[in-house]
Amino acid sequence: MIVDLITAQNMHAKQDLLREMFRQRHRVFVERLGWDVPSINGEEERDEFDRPDTAYLVVSEPSGRVIGSWRLLSTEQPYMASTVFRHLFDGAEPPRAPDIWEISRFVVEPSGQGTTRAGIDHATGFLFAALFECAFTYGVRELVTVEDIAVARLAKKVLETKPLWHGPVCALGNTRAIVARYPVNGQIVQTLRDKFVTRLPIVQQFALWQPPLAEAA
Repeated sequence: MIVDLITAQNMHAKQDLLREMFRQRHRVFVERLGWDVPSINGEEERDEFDRPDTAYLVVSEPSGRVIGSWRLLSTEQPYMASTVFRHLFDGAEPPRAPDIWEISRFVVEPSGQGTTRAGIDHATGFLFAALFECAFTYGVRELVTVEDIAVARLAKKVLETKPLWHGPVCALGNTRAIVARYPVNGQIVQTLRDKFVTRLPIVQQFALWQPPLAEAA
């Protein structure tokens, strides 16, 4: 499996991979899960947070088939949890700092790579390992995310740790969800590498992303 970090700095060279990622998101979120989210030409799922300052981690096979992805946003700019789902913080202030990222639009499809002894799909574990390696390399100390209960349980199983903080469980469309904040540190990175990968580093092209500076208050 190959993991690409796609940013504004290399996006022009990764258009085919991005297109397949947006199509996968449409397949999973719109067609399979029935989310009420924007659709481009009935085949690509994108919203207002797919911006020039957004980055993506995309896992693919050598053939180019996309297996899964994460969307990454600096919390210095408006992000989904701080705007659309601000009520999930239950009165707490959404974080805003250069070393806190929002992660969203987690998606993975069966890869045929098998599962671990704990029953976790290898592609899923690989994607989590890539995420935390990338965040740790950029000096990120926390990840904030809105996740449904199934993903929250998966994260607990993969990471073997609880969130630093999470809000109450709330109804969100046809599911139940929380907003949660996860720690990023070298111990978690090493644990995920040991569990799910055999080579280092996982992610290609680390030095490319240059998140924009926060707007003046």
